[in-house]
Amino acid sequence: MARIKYPIGIQTFSKIVSGGYMYVDKTHLVYDVTDRYDYVFLSRPRRFGKSLLMSTIEAYFRGEKDLFDGLALEKLEKDWVSYPVFRFDFSPANYINTSRLLSLIEGCLKSIAQDYSLSIDRSDYSQIFASLIKQAFLKYGKKVVILIDEYDKPLLDCLHDHDLNEKLKGELRSFYSVIKASDQYIKFAMLTGITKFGKLSIFSGMNNLKDISLIPRYNDICGISESEFHRNFRASIESFAEEHDISEEEAWSAFRTKYDGYHFASKGEGIYNPFSVINAFDDNELDDYWFESGSPSYLIRLIEKNNYRLDAIDDQRRTKLELSDITDTSTDFVPLLFQSGYLTIKGYNPDTSKYLLDFPNSEVVTAFWSSLANHFLRGIDGQSAFNLKKCLKDITEGRPEDFMISIKSLFADTNSEIERDKEIHFQNMMAIAAKMMGLTVRTEIHSAKGRCDMQILTSRYVYIFEFKINDTPEEAIKQIHEKGYALPFEADSRTIFLIGANFSTNTRTLDGWIIEML
Repeated sequence: MARIKYPIGIQTFSKIVSGGYMYVDKTHLVYDVTDRYDYVFLSRPRRFGKSLLMSTIEAYFRGEKDLFDGLALEKLEKDWVSYPVFRFDFSPANYINTSRLLSLIEGCLKSIAQDYSLSIDRSDYSQIFASLIKQAFLKYGKKVVILIDEYDKPLLDCLHDHDLNEKLKGELRSFYSVIKASDQYIKFAMLTGITKFGKLSIFSGMNNLKDISLIPRYNDICGISESEFHRNFRASIESFAEEHDISEEEAWSAFRTKYDGYHFASKGEGIYNPFSVINAFDDNELDDYWFESGSPSYLIRLIEKNNYRLDAIDDQRRTKLELSDITDTSTDFVPLLFQSGYLTIKGYNPDTSKYLLDFPNSEVVTAFWSSLANHFLRGIDGQSAFNLKKCLKDITEGRPEDFMISIKSLFADTNSEIERDKEIHFQNMMAIAAKMMGLTVRTEIHSAKGRCDMQILTSRYVYIFEFKINDTPEEAIKQIHEKGYALPFEADSRTIFLIGANFSTNTRTLDGWIIEML
């Protein structure tokens, strides 16, 4: 069997098809979207093939017909006209100030001017941009194509810094306003990013920008659909199954559980993470490649800044408008998790116009909780003596006293600088620790008389927790009894533990608890 070449780290269309690398043909969707619209926006998670898509569109508009030999677009396009293509990629820089953004834009404009033998006859970058568009049109007699990759990277880098965020918005607003003003010279324009900033007015009146992010027709414009996976990777699955001495059906199932499950519309096939799939086949190992490629730091910064609750983020429901509404002051964490790829669409209710959201697959569950654990469960020196395996053994074998001692050491060892809202910080750390142990955790459980803080359920034990802040464990255990938090488990055959605990903001750890067994 010939060796299959996987395009690891390659995002250039010409290099993939010319080099004989595995390529999942998306060119029919390239033709559809470019034929149907003039101004397009697409949101997809990181490492999902946005840059490859933009490179494919670039090659198409440059008229590089030979690159599409044997692909769907070869038969769809009849004319193959070459247009000037202005491509911008905002992903390389770390935007700690406005000068970083301006420097990148200036560099892109100079490169464009050089490539097309155009002159830079202005000093302001927005004026330079507008001038280059007009010059290219007049010189080549063809309208200009504008492709902007990772448009939101500057804003994501400083979501935690409101003042810098506002400054960058202003600069980007001036830059993007050129596209609207130059409409007569533009053939096609497309912007991609992770997020959709719904209320930022970044695009300065570009009300003709078509957002295709949630349109079923483009559900699989990035990523690998279920049918594409079976059609393109059959030989890869055969090799994987042979290597691991399992059946091909078991191999299909393993990949589906690990990397499938994304949906970017109310209907359509499940989508596999392309980055993880090709790395898994290249290594012949199922691993957490998406997580290892880097966890977005802006998520951590936003959690710390806005005191988001982390204990009930799955099984969420949001409207299309809510999923598109992200600002640096958003109080709703769910839209950002969806657009970042941690949550995905699992269903749609037309009566309420709401999407059901949940984790897509096991890799993402691991990525999410591991990235949070690496940050929030670290010690003052960057390390922690907290032993997850011991905690798991204690709680699954019915030793709540030992479990609580470990939890106390966890909080005592944690860097207090990340604490803003003490109660939410405490609840978040408990939720992260329990999730990392793979336990079934329920939080904020409503009953007729109140709301239980947390339950941990195992095959043999039920743990019912009530936490107080700067109070007493006696008050906590009293509340469990008075509110009847254990009543739903009266007929349960499992052993039930009631745990009332108090967290002291002075000592920054648990200063006492009471355990009762029913």
